[in-house]
Amino acid sequence: MLPSSPTLFRRLTLAFAALVMVSVTLAQQPERNYSPSDDTAEGLIKYKAAMDAKPANYAEAHNVLNGLMAKVAPDSYDAALIHQYRLQIFLQQGEFAKAIEPMEKSLLLSEAKTPTYFDERVTKELYYYLVQLYFQEANNTKNATLAASHMEKADRYMDKWLKIAKETTADAQLLYAQLLLSRGMQNPEKPDLPLIKRALDQVDIGLLLTNRPRDTFYVLKLVCLQQLDRNAEAAELLELLVKIKPDSSTYWQQLAGIYLNLASTQDGKNAAKAQSYSLRSIVSIERAQSHGFMNTPKDHYNLVGIYFNIAQYEKAAELLEAGLGSGKIESDPKNWELLALCYQQLQRPLKGIDALKQATKAFPQSGQLELQVANLYTSIDKQAEAFTHLQAAIAKGNLSKPYQAYLSLAFTAYSLQKYDEALSAARKAKEFPEGLRDGQNMEKALEEIIKDREAKKKSS
Repeated sequence: MLPSSPTLFRRLTLAFAALVMVSVTLAQQPERNYSPSDDTAEGLIKYKAAMDAKPANYAEAHNVLNGLMAKVAPDSYDAALIHQYRLQIFLQQGEFAKAIEPMEKSLLLSEAKTPTYFDERVTKELYYYLVQLYFQEANNTKNATLAASHMEKADRYMDKWLKIAKETTADAQLLYAQLLLSRGMQNPEKPDLPLIKRALDQVDIGLLLTNRPRDTFYVLKLVCLQQLDRNAEAAELLELLVKIKPDSSTYWQQLAGIYLNLASTQDGKNAAKAQSYSLRSIVSIERAQSHGFMNTPKDHYNLVGIYFNIAQYEKAAELLEAGLGSGKIESDPKNWELLALCYQQLQRPLKGIDALKQATKAFPQSGQLELQVANLYTSIDKQAEAFTHLQAAIAKGNLSKPYQAYLSLAFTAYSLQKYDEALSAARKAKEFPEGLRDGQNMEKALEEIIKDREAKKKSS
């Protein structure tokens, strides 16, 4: 962005003091035979005295210039010169916004003449400072319409500067790229892609102008590429950045994130590419961790998630179990359930049961974990164990879908010929709207079974 106000103040004040002196000197050259009138020259002595006072008498300096302006032709060289002295007052006072008007007026008067009042070098400098001032004002206002207007004017002046400049500079390209990107991103919900493409072009020009580009160039290029949905190129740029600055946690996070984004865009399109990008994301995280970054519980969990999503269940289980044990991954019921799911995918239900039993010790009030244990016992046809944990699940409560626990208990009790417990569970299931139909069906079937059982008892 623009330099801070004090820096900009010093730079502009010194520059314009030099420009005014150049303007007067150039007036003596034959090709530009312009010079201030005697009255103006005498008045400027009074102006200088007011400005050199300790402290500077800005009010008197303004009065002197206003008096001079009233005596000169509005399109004269004197008028153009007086406008430059006016803007010098505003710059010394740090009132940058007010400096814009006299700067524009002096340029307008100069450009209307042949030859112009100011030579190309002076004109070029004035245009460049107008770019900076308008861009700064755009950043200082919260009025979106006004900001857009300021940036449009800055863009227009930058275009004029480029047309008369003998050669551009890295600093100028950086300023121009920032300006264009800011214009393009005024509405983040609907970026102006042509403007962002222009910003990217200016970044690329700037990168060629220096052997050691500022980080800001790379940051701007990265933003442009991502906004233009050129994520593969953005990933290449980030690979370069982590080599240049391996101590930047931000670059590592962005690299891992962009590979994940690329993987998601390939889902359902190209499985091999999706797998490749996922693996690159894994490698990026592991490289970052070797440098001491991306070591939060969330980062470790995300790494597990990527391994799980690409069906590397063995590695996912290994990292998750180790992380839960060491605290690198948060001990959360969902994370323990994921560990059990990894073991299920590996056809190791008993390991999954062990993981969930560990979780029930950490979260003794979680009926949901007991339900998961019961489901795994059911999957390996251990109904008695499943029955015990279903009862525990219902007793503890805190179930996301209680009716399912009652239905499972009813089925399991039925398989164990515990018909009274099964009937009781079926009747509880039908108290929930979602379990009404299945609960009623089971209730009827169980009532018939119990009726037959009682009849047999009587007949025996």
